Order: sequence, then structure tokens, then C-alpha cells
Amino acid sequence: MAIMIVDDSEVVRSVVKKSLSLYGYHEIMEAEDGEDALQKIKKGPGKVELFVLDVNMPKMDGITLVGEIRKLNPSTPIIMLTTETDKSKMLHAKTLGATGWVIKPFESEKFIKVVEMFLKKV
Repeated sequence: MAIMIVDDSEVVRSVVKKSLSLYGYHEIMEAEDGEDALQKIKKGPGKVELFVLDVNMPKMDGITLVGEIRKLNPSTPIIMLTTETDKSKMLHAKTLGATGWVIKPFESEKFIKVVEMFLKKV
């Protein structure tokens, strides 16, 4: 079981991965945009138990990716981690199946509390 981070910024992916690692989450997959994530989900080994998605990315944005993930997996939690504060985008993402929304920049402790709402550490 793994957490998948999808963000076009390598720096953001690194920061999120480090935050997760500090709190004991070590099985982490990364993707640089929605298309990359979808390819990895479809061919990937093992199950993703949490998605952390940016909203604004090239090729396929995070909100479109939420809809694509839900076609494959209707129940895995999806946290949107973004600078986006547009309420209509938040509502649209929620309608498609996003389960949480965290604004960047974020504090690790607050982010991990959101992660832990959806995951139980083994």
C-alpha cells in the first residue's frame, strides 16, 4: 500500500515526501502530472491507499484526475494540495470525489493530521 503524490513541481513533491517520511509513511509513489499518475495507477504494482494531488498541472489537471481515479477506484481518499482557493474549483473537485483540501504552503503537522484522518498507520 502506498501514498501517491501528484504535482508538477519536483520541489513540492520532495517536501511532501519528506513530511510523510518524518511521520512514518515510507511507501510513496510520485507522478509529475495527471497523465503520468494515471499511467502509473493503471500499471502500478500494489494498491494506492491515498492520493495527494495538485490542482493546476500540465497535460491533465488534478480535478480531471480526480474523476479519472474515481472511475478506477471509487473509495480511495484524495487530498487536494494546492495554492488554489477558488471555491467553485473546490466544490467541483468534491463533487467528482475529492475528500480533502489543503492549501500550500502547508505546515507538516497540519498536513499529517489530514492524512491521518484518512489512513491508519500500520
